[in-house]
Amino acid sequence: MMKTGRLIATLAALMMMTMAASAQILFDGKKAAVDNLTGTWLITVPERCFGSDYTAAISLDETVTRCVIDGAQVTDSHTFGNIQPGATYHLQATINQEVVEANIQFTYWPVIQIHGNYVKRPYYEGRVIITHPDSSMQEDIRSRVRWAGSSTAGNDRKKHNFHLKFYNEDGSKKEMSFFGLRHDFHWRLDAGQVDFARVRNRVSKDIWTDFAHAPYYAAYEPKTARNYVRGDFVEVFLNDEYMGIYSLNEHMDRQQLKLKQYDYENCEFHGGLWKPMTWSYTTVFQNLPTIDATKKTWDNFYVKYPNIDDVNPTNFQTLYDAIKFTLNSSDEAFLDSVRYYFDIPVIRDYYLFMILLQAPDNVGKNVYYACYDAAADKRLTVAVWDLDCTQGQFYINTGSYYHHAIVGPEVDFRADQLSSHKLYYRLWNLDPSFHGLATERYWELRGTTFNPDSILARYEAYFDEMRRCGADQREIARWSRGTDLAGHELNFNTELEYLRDWWTRHIAYLDSNVFLPYPAGDMNFDRDVNVTDVTTLISYLLGPQQGTINTYQADYNKDGDINISDIIGIINLLIQH
Repeated sequence: MMKTGRLIATLAALMMMTMAASAQILFDGKKAAVDNLTGTWLITVPERCFGSDYTAAISLDETVTRCVIDGAQVTDSHTFGNIQPGATYHLQATINQEVVEANIQFTYWPVIQIHGNYVKRPYYEGRVIITHPDSSMQEDIRSRVRWAGSSTAGNDRKKHNFHLKFYNEDGSKKEMSFFGLRHDFHWRLDAGQVDFARVRNRVSKDIWTDFAHAPYYAAYEPKTARNYVRGDFVEVFLNDEYMGIYSLNEHMDRQQLKLKQYDYENCEFHGGLWKPMTWSYTTVFQNLPTIDATKKTWDNFYVKYPNIDDVNPTNFQTLYDAIKFTLNSSDEAFLDSVRYYFDIPVIRDYYLFMILLQAPDNVGKNVYYACYDAAADKRLTVAVWDLDCTQGQFYINTGSYYHHAIVGPEVDFRADQLSSHKLYYRLWNLDPSFHGLATERYWELRGTTFNPDSILARYEAYFDEMRRCGADQREIARWSRGTDLAGHELNFNTELEYLRDWWTRHIAYLDSNVFLPYPAGDMNFDRDVNVTDVTTLISYLLGPQQGTINTYQADYNKDGDINISDIIGIINLLIQH
C-alpha cells in the first residue's frame, strides 16, 4: 500500500509539473497540448514540416530558468531534426525551481483541447482550445459541452462523442468555420468509439455523398441542401489527457438541410425535422401511438426542428400522417400515393445504401426524417447519420468481433433487418420498380463507387493520413484492448485486411443474390422479355409520364438513347426465340 501511495503521489506531482511547464513554454507562439497519462506534449505544425528539420521559435517566461531539448540548451529557438510520425524529443526544464520532463511529439492535424466536466445531459460550461497547424494563433473559447449519442454516451463508455457549442465572452453565439465548411456555433466530435477502423462513419458518408440524390426540393431551394454532414479529422484532449482521433463534423439541422423556417408571425409550421432516439415499433413504422404535441418526444421520435423550447405545441403531425399512411393504406392506395408522402428517389437510395453497408443500427434509429415545407408539400426525405456500425462492424464488441453473425458479408440484410421497417418492406414487395431501379443503380456504380477496390482505397487513404502524422500509434496506445473495444486489440493493418475480405465477399454476394442484373429489354422488372415489354416501351415513348419503366434496359442497343430502334431490337429478339 505504501508503494502504491508513493506511486500515486509521484504521478500527481508529475502531472502538476507537466501542466505548469506547458503554460510557460511556447513553440512558435503556441502551447503544446499536454497528455498527463504519458507525459507527452503534442505540437501541431504544417504538414510540410514532416520529413525535414523544423526550427521553432521558443518563448520562455520568467519562471523558466532552464530548458533543454535533446541535450541542447534552449533560449529562443530550437531545431527539431527530421520530424517523423511518432518521433519523440526529450525536454527537461526548470520551472519555479521544479524540474519538469516531457516527450514532445508532432502532428499536422488540428488539436482540440476540452476543459471541464461533462455528462450526457445537460450542457455544462467549459473551455475549448483549438490549435491549427498553419497558424500561431490558439483560440481559447467559452463553450458549452455535453456527451453526444445514445448508448455511446453511457457512463461505462470511455471515449465519448461530444457536442460543442461556442460562445463569445459576452454570451452571444460564436460562429466558426473549420476545413472550409459552414459557419456555425454548434459542432460535433465523433469518436468512432466502437469502430475498429475509427473511420467507418466518414467513409460511409463519403460514399453517400458520391451517389445519392439530392432532396426533392433541391430543384427550387436556392441554397445547397445537404442530407449528410461533412467533417475532417482532429486529435482531441480532455482535461490534459489524450482522447485520440475524432472527426469534427457539422451538425445535422434545419440549416444543413435548408428547411423552411417556422412562421412566428402567423404561427404556421413549414420545415420539420425528426430523429428516432432509439429503436421502437413506431420508428420502423409499425405502430401509431397518440401524439402529445406539447412534448419534445413522440414515442421514440425526437423533434429537432422547430425546437420545442421555441415552438410549443410542436409538429409531429406530418410524421404521424406519413407513418399512418404506410401502416394503414390498402396496397392499391399505397402504390398510387406513396410518392406524395415520401421522397422516393432518396428513399430508394437509402434502401440501396443500407443493404450495401449492412447497417442494422440505421434502420429504426440513426436517421433523420425531414420535411421541407409542410404547408406546401408534406413529403418526407431522409438524411444519413452515425454510420460507425456498418461494413462488418456490429454495435456490440463482446464475444467474437470478426464476421459477427448479424453483419457478416453473406447476410441477407433485407430479410434479416430491413424487413422490419414497414415502408421499405411494402415498397420492395408491392412495387417491382423500387428494387428494380435500386438494382440498376447498383450496377451503374458497380465498377466505380461500389467497387471494393474503390471503397478500400478510401480506407487506405485515411489510414495513411493517420500514419503520416503519427495519430494511428497514439490512438492504439490509448485505446487498444480497452473496455469500449471489449478488450480486443486495435490494429489498423489487421482491420484493413478484415475490410478487404468483408467487402470482396459482400459485393460478390450482392452481385449473385440481391442485385441480380435484369435482361436487356425488360421494361417492367419481371426478369422476362416478352410482348408486354414491347407494348410498355411503345406506351412510354408515346407518353413518358405514364408509369415507371426500366429505362436502363429500355436502351436495348446501348446507343445512349431510347427510341424506335430499341423497340425493333426487342422485337427481333422475340422473333429469334
